[in-house]
Amino acid sequence: MKILYLITKSEAGGAQTHVLELCNYFVKQNEVVVMANGIGWLKYKCEDLKISYVENQYFSNSSNPIRIWKAIKEIKKIAKDFQPDIVHCHSSAAAFFTRLAIQGKYKTIYTAHGWGFNIGMNSIVRFLVLLTEKFNAKYTDKYICVSKFVKKLGMKYKLAKEDKFVVIYNGINKTTDNRQQTTDNSKIRLVFVGRLAEPKRPEMIIEVIGNFEKEIQDKIQLTIIGDGKKKEFLQNLAKEKKVDVIFAGNLERNKVIDELVKSDIFVFVSAWEGFPYTILEAMSVGLPVIASNVGGISEVVDNTVGRLVENGSIQIAQALLELINNPELRWKLGENGRKLIENKFSLEKMLKETEKIYKEVLS
Repeated sequence: MKILYLITKSEAGGAQTHVLELCNYFVKQNEVVVMANGIGWLKYKCEDLKISYVENQYFSNSSNPIRIWKAIKEIKKIAKDFQPDIVHCHSSAAAFFTRLAIQGKYKTIYTAHGWGFNIGMNSIVRFLVLLTEKFNAKYTDKYICVSKFVKKLGMKYKLAKEDKFVVIYNGINKTTDNRQQTTDNSKIRLVFVGRLAEPKRPEMIIEVIGNFEKEIQDKIQLTIIGDGKKKEFLQNLAKEKKVDVIFAGNLERNKVIDELVKSDIFVFVSAWEGFPYTILEAMSVGLPVIASNVGGISEVVDNTVGRLVENGSIQIAQALLELINNPELRWKLGENGRKLIENKFSLEKMLKETEKIYKEVLS
């Protein structure tokens, strides 16, 4: 079987991790080619796995018709040369270009990690993106949705009939954990992992900590893992609020896991999400999670593994104080989360379910 994977960007991120896990699994018995924009994390990982990587420099979220035409031209070329059995696209822009280029000539699957017509857009752009998604639906043999929320949204806007949608949760490998319970005189270590750009809202965490009484604030250290255009703003905010923040930048996954293992509470604040990998990683090492009640997050986080909060400072503060002041509760929630990941969100489960969809589409 020949599989062509397409994703907009090569930079480190949840969707890129997802694609890499698929590549690592399917390349063992199949031919695999990856197309993305840029020479970044995904390219280097593909090289490590000896997977063919093709750069499409025209992949972007731009509405420039010349860039769109050139992106489509590059896709047509690789498809003609490779003759894939399965075309599997990820991320809105790559999915848009791919289906316009392929137009049903090859079996096409779109994994929706979230839809392009999200709540953060202005109404005109949102309408146009929705219109193009509806147009491309006829060129889509299957939609794989990373959460029930993503599936419901696709059906709400009538992109396709229900039998074209399937939910396959992101999955991760079991992680060896050496995490120890924090002693009473240690700092409480909070950690956030994510791109420092919209829709992520790490600034809300800094603001909440900055508003705590000094006695509590002095107990807390926040590590922010990731990079993006908000970084300088966040650094200035931390300085202004006198909050102890370590900006770790982008880290390889093993280094991210090392930081998670050293932490006490995972905090994830975002305006919208499909089903973030970072929450699964945090739970896999036994961290309790405080997360925004948006998108598909409620499908993995509840009061047995952490706290779901609305994006307001009061709820975030209440959840933080509850876990900061109760180490036994932190440990219990973390252990519950670890077991949930092992039972429901394993990498093996994700890969086997995806393989089943490939066979179904080709039959």
